[in-house]
Amino acid sequence: MGPRLRAMEGFVVNRPIDGMTCDVERGTFWGDYLWTFSMEAEAHLEHLGLSGAPACWMIVGYASGYCTAITGMPILWREIECCAMGHSHCRVIGRPLAKWSDLSEDDTSYLHAETFVGLPKNDAPEPGAKPPALGNMVGVSAGFNAVAGLVRRVAPTDSTVLFLGESGVGKERFAKALHSISARADKPFVAINCAAIPDELVESELFGVEKGAFTGADRSRPGRFERADGGILFLDEIATLPLPSQGKLLRALQEREIERVGDSRVRKVDVRIIAAANRDLRQEVEAGRFREDLFYRLNVFPVTIPPLRDRRSDIPLLVSLFLQNCSSRFGKTVAGLTRHAHEALWNYDWPGNVRELENMIERAVILCDERGSIDIQHLFAGGEKINTRLFGIDASGRLEEAGTHAAGAPPGDDSVDSLLDEMTSFQDLEEALLKRALRRCNGNASAAARMLKMGRGQFEYRIRKAMDRSAE
Repeated sequence: MGPRLRAMEGFVVNRPIDGMTCDVERGTFWGDYLWTFSMEAEAHLEHLGLSGAPACWMIVGYASGYCTAITGMPILWREIECCAMGHSHCRVIGRPLAKWSDLSEDDTSYLHAETFVGLPKNDAPEPGAKPPALGNMVGVSAGFNAVAGLVRRVAPTDSTVLFLGESGVGKERFAKALHSISARADKPFVAINCAAIPDELVESELFGVEKGAFTGADRSRPGRFERADGGILFLDEIATLPLPSQGKLLRALQEREIERVGDSRVRKVDVRIIAAANRDLRQEVEAGRFREDLFYRLNVFPVTIPPLRDRRSDIPLLVSLFLQNCSSRFGKTVAGLTRHAHEALWNYDWPGNVRELENMIERAVILCDERGSIDIQHLFAGGEKINTRLFGIDASGRLEEAGTHAAGAPPGDDSVDSLLDEMTSFQDLEEALLKRALRRCNGNASAAARMLKMGRGQFEYRIRKAMDRSAE
C-alpha cells in the first residue's frame, strides 16, 4: 500500500522491477522499483537544473521510514538513478540496514530521531542563530529559496551581480536585501533607473558634471558613482543604456575611476556594481544593441528571479505582508481575504508579477469596508482578466486541467450517435468498452486501466461487475 499511497498523493509513480519481498520473521526484505513522474526530480530540474547527486531524498526518506515502521526492522532505500541527474528514470533499491555493505554515517544518521530533528553538535549553530534575513522579503517556494541562497552566498564578496527576470519580480528588492547583509551595509546604496534618463543626460547622471560644462550647469554636481563611493551602485534596466554610454560605463568598471563631464580630473571610486535587466542580454548582444565586452563584465554572478506565476506558493505570504503594510499605512482594519479571493489570486497569470500583486492588495484595502473581508471585486477592479481553472489527477498521478484529454479530442457527435444506436443501455456500453480495452491490451488489466485513464483497482471492480451481469 505504501507505493500506491505515494502515487495517489501525486508524489511519484512506482513501477516494480523485481517487486518487493518481505519476510519479517527471517529478517529479509528486498525492493527494486522504477520511479516515474517524481515530483522532487521534476522540481529540481525546473528550478535548479541538472544535479550531481540523486534529488528525490524526501521520497526516499519517506520510503525508508514507512518500511521501517511497518516491518519493525531498519530498512534503507537508496536512489541509484535519478532523472535530476540526467537518467531516463529514477530507480530505488531497498534492503535491511544490515544488508548494505557500504554504509556511511550519512546513511544511518537519518534513521535516528535525535539527529534527524537537529544538527550534529559540531555543525550546530549558536542557540537562536538564523540565516541572515533578506530585508522584508518573504517566500517559501523552491524558486525563491534558490535565489535567496545565491544572494546569501555572493553577499559577503565584492563580485558584480546581475539580476535577471521579468519586470516586477523584485530585482531591486533583492539588490537591497543583498546590500543589507553585505560588508557594505553601513555604506550608501544608490539606485539609478537607466530607462528613465534621457540619452544626453546619462553620462552626467552617472559620472557627475563640473560647473560650466554646458549651458545650465551653474554648479558642480557629483554623479551616482561618487555618491555610491564605498557602497553599492544599482543599475536598473541596464539594457536600455545607449551604446556610447555603455563604453564609458565599461571603462569606469574596469579602471574604477571616473571623470565628471567638463572636467579633466580623474577620481578614484570604490563601488560595487549590481545590475538588473528584464531582457535577455545575450540576445541584445547578438542584435547589436548591447556591448559584448560590457555584458561579460556584468555577467560575473547572474541570478535569475523566476516570475510569480512560477512560484505561486509565495502568494499567501506576500499577500499577508502587503495586507499588513497597507492596513498600517491607511489606518484601516481588514478581516482578511475570502476563499474565492484566494482562489482567484492563485489562478491569475500575474503578468506584472510581485509589483502587480502589491498594487492589487493596496487597491483592495482601499475599496473594502472597515473590518470587512477582501473579495474578488475589490482585487480585480482594474480590468484584469480572471482565470477560473479547475484541476484533477490523471491515471498517472499527475495534475491535469479539467476538460483536457491527453489522448486527443473527445469523440464527435456522429460517433456518440452511432454508439447510442447500437447499445441499449449505459451498462452495455460500459461492458463493451471495458472488454475491448482488455482485448486490445492482450488481457493486461493494468495496461487497459491506463488506456481508459482509470486506476487498476477501479478497472478490476468494473470489469468484475460487467462479467457478473453477463453471467446472470
